[in-house]
Amino acid sequence: MDEQIERIKGKLIQLKEFDSEFKQFGAENHKYVLNPPLTLDRIKQFEDEYQVSLPKEYIAFLTTLGDGGAGPFHGLNTLIDSRIMYFDNSEKAQHSYFELSKPFPYTDSWNVEKELAALDEKIEQAYEDGNEELEEQLLTKKSALINLPQNDYGRLNISDYGCGITISLIVNGEEKGNIWTDDRVNDGGIYPSVELENTGKISFLSWYELWLDNTIKESAI
Repeated sequence: MDEQIERIKGKLIQLKEFDSEFKQFGAENHKYVLNPPLTLDRIKQFEDEYQVSLPKEYIAFLTTLGDGGAGPFHGLNTLIDSRIMYFDNSEKAQHSYFELSKPFPYTDSWNVEKELAALDEKIEQAYEDGNEELEEQLLTKKSALINLPQNDYGRLNISDYGCGITISLIVNGEEKGNIWTDDRVNDGGIYPSVELENTGKISFLSWYELWLDNTIKESAI
């Protein structure tokens, strides 16, 4: 793990030199800069408060490299912000949060495609008929179908891909340490992350290093 951390340090420096004008996707947001690292005491405090044991690779990153900033897509969220499930932009800031103490329930992709397709057809028909009450009822039913409570157990939202798609680090359950994608907003379900063109499940540090490798190649063209 220490060797991989050192490789990541070097590649991040190299990438910042290659893409000095921040032309790569998301670079304008983070400019290849990481936030200051966290102490082990701060991480232990977080774990105690939310009754979870974070993956070792993630802890190594947080304590030696930084607490969010430069990273895939729109960058890495901070540890604290990663706990936010739905962000409330109002003055009340009544965010919804992931339940970290309970295990993430899946080991394979999850979706309800047939049910969603049938509902979407009914929603479209209600819209065309101008039946707002029925349309609202169907949208509520769809929301309940994809927003099962267990879908938000045991994971952190570590990065925003865009278009409502988020990238999760699983912190509790059989998939602990692996990266998953939440594309429920586009009826895509929840599945092991493949956005960086990895062919199998991928752990946090390997995911981060693969982003560096891919972006360095793109910047060198």
